[in-house]
Amino acid sequence: MALIENAKGRRDNQSPSGYTRLFGISSLGNLMSRIQGTVISSGTELEKLIWERVQQIIDLDDFISTALNQPMIGIWVARKQQIKNSKAIHSKYEPDFLAFNPNNRICYIVELKDGDQFDTKKSSGEYTSLHNFNNDISQSIPYSTHIYICSFNSATKKEIYDGFKHKFPINEIITGKELCELLDINYTDITNIRMNDQQNNVDYFIKELLRINAVKDAIMKYLQT
Repeated sequence: MALIENAKGRRDNQSPSGYTRLFGISSLGNLMSRIQGTVISSGTELEKLIWERVQQIIDLDDFISTALNQPMIGIWVARKQQIKNSKAIHSKYEPDFLAFNPNNRICYIVELKDGDQFDTKKSSGEYTSLHNFNNDISQSIPYSTHIYICSFNSATKKEIYDGFKHKFPINEIITGKELCELLDINYTDITNIRMNDQQNNVDYFIKELLRINAVKDAIMKYLQT
């Protein structure tokens, strides 16, 4: 989980944020803006935590042209930027990860989500993008392919199925725990790091609230009633 203390809010020379207009306190508005930025960056942080633990592909094009035809052990993973820069893969879509399993010769196309609730339009768009990408690369790699949409924090496939408004079939849905098993990385290690960040965020949020005099005065007023 990303940390609020590392996030940047709106600068003083920018127009007031919606949070400042909502509360009428610029310092509180800035803090809420930083929280929103942290929520948005949490997905990127999750990708980073996963990437740091997988067996990484260094050069995707070289991997596709040579390594795929050589004996290999384990799951090999490429990330979005490598897919985007690849000359062997031609698609305007880029999933978060490609995971190659030499044992069963399957390339898993993985889209990773930190949240679990999406509107119908967003869900349909994700489905279309992943399937278009799958069609685009089907002739580019000597592996069969399988699409996975992952909502990392969901406990069950049913939760993800409902969260994506039933746009993805169950066999294209994977939980965070199942994804970690697929990639042969430690799910508990990642969740423990994120839980520790949660407590740090609570502590930091309270500390920053109490530094805002108007908020501190309001809290003290309600504690005394």
